Amino acid sequence: MVLQLKISIKDVDYPKWRTLIVSDETTFEALHLYLQTAFAWSDSHLHLFSQNGVSIVPEAGNLLDNPKAINEKQAVLSDFLKNPGDQVTYIYDLGDDWQHEIILEQKADLPMDVPLPFCLEAEGDMPLEQESADEYIADLMTNDELVMYINEQLGVFYADSFFAREEETEPNEAEWNELYDVADQLKKRKPWLELYDDQLIAVWSDELNDYAYCSVMGSAGESYGVTCFLGSKGLLSFFDILESDPYEENPTLLFNQYSVTVDFNNREDLDEEEYELIKRLGRKYRGKYQWPSFVSMIPDQLPWMINQEECLLLTDILLKLNAFLSDTENLSEKVPSFGNHLLAVRENGESVLLSTDELIQEALQDPVLELELSEIEWKRMKKKIPAVNGKEVELAFIQTGEPVQKTPDSRPFIPYILVLIECGTGAVLHYDLAESVYYAEGVQEAVYRLFDKIEVLPAAVYMFDDSFAVNAEPLFEKLSIPLVKTEELEGVEQFIEMMGEDGPF
Repeated sequence: MVLQLKISIKDVDYPKWRTLIVSDETTFEALHLYLQTAFAWSDSHLHLFSQNGVSIVPEAGNLLDNPKAINEKQAVLSDFLKNPGDQVTYIYDLGDDWQHEIILEQKADLPMDVPLPFCLEAEGDMPLEQESADEYIADLMTNDELVMYINEQLGVFYADSFFAREEETEPNEAEWNELYDVADQLKKRKPWLELYDDQLIAVWSDELNDYAYCSVMGSAGESYGVTCFLGSKGLLSFFDILESDPYEENPTLLFNQYSVTVDFNNREDLDEEEYELIKRLGRKYRGKYQWPSFVSMIPDQLPWMINQEECLLLTDILLKLNAFLSDTENLSEKVPSFGNHLLAVRENGESVLLSTDELIQEALQDPVLELELSEIEWKRMKKKIPAVNGKEVELAFIQTGEPVQKTPDSRPFIPYILVLIECGTGAVLHYDLAESVYYAEGVQEAVYRLFDKIEVLPAAVYMFDDSFAVNAEPLFEKLSIPLVKTEELEGVEQFIEMMGEDGPF
């Protein structure tokens, strides 16, 4: 069940209100955070809720000293807003006394296509606090623009649920047909008759602002197609596959690719969804290795059918690759095997040789990391957790072995266990599942959510000297927590051993 709330700020010079849809199980603590975001408050003052003489308050500023006060962490909206017309007052800044009138407009079944919280309507753009006005958008927005902006800001709360819905847009029929057309052109040229899979052709992509590294498959006569490794991350995943056979030595490499692929399969190799798509589009294929199949590979996720963004990207790459193949004779001589150089097709269509060593060095450079967390989240953290608790801890990401789906139709992913262990004693302080931590923003988000949940900041953190530590480092710098990178974590290794005894991850 969801609640539709109309929230209006009283006694202001111009209308300033928001209509929010929230779960009926929302706590008043969560509603406070939603309101801070929706009205662009700074969350730097005390607040409280009230209804018919009952105060609902945070554990701050001795507000709970009132024997009639209720802790906002335990109070949920459904206990106070039961029928349309029921009201609650929200007061922010007990000095300036900004009063918000909250009215329950209606109750409804949960709309599965709407993320929560969600802003339905809004009016009143300019913030009322000068300090937050500087952080807000400078030009006044229309009401529709304001609603879009508020929902973008509310997006930070969607990750609070591990099983939050994640929607992907599917290509429309015109986009699918264009991709099938360029795939058919590629199939007619049969580049696998001249090229091996280690003769990469780098094709510039404006969308990536980087190269897509195309590997032509089929020289062995077992499978046919092209895998496009995307950008520097994709190139590194290609190098990993070259160094270690994923089918015999290291199967996990298959799940660390960053690529999109077109395969030409037999009819029986297609899954039912792919076959139904081809029928719906009215496309005709017959014979062995004639049926196109498009696959997306993202680190820590299972292979999946491409989405709209990937469809457009792959179409653009294959168009440029087809143009190069059409204009180039003696491919096997002009495209070097993997070694000191690889051939690249620049934005203007010019062919050049790139240094493999320079590409590797550039890809391995420490990334310029920018924290993805908003200022309001930092203020929440500082207010909620004012000081460290003095303990030194080990922290590690441990990949599980079983894929997870958020919904029956969503893409399966392989989650990680994020574990926090006290140094010396080996006591497991906390562990939780983390979804996508292959890239910096995922690592930072997972660690931030961990500290936010347990309401503790350690005195120092020890992590394995790996990519997770590199990606988490800016977060610890922001929080002024020393990070120690090490080759051995005794508590973590004992935890892994214990988990192994209980069964496979």
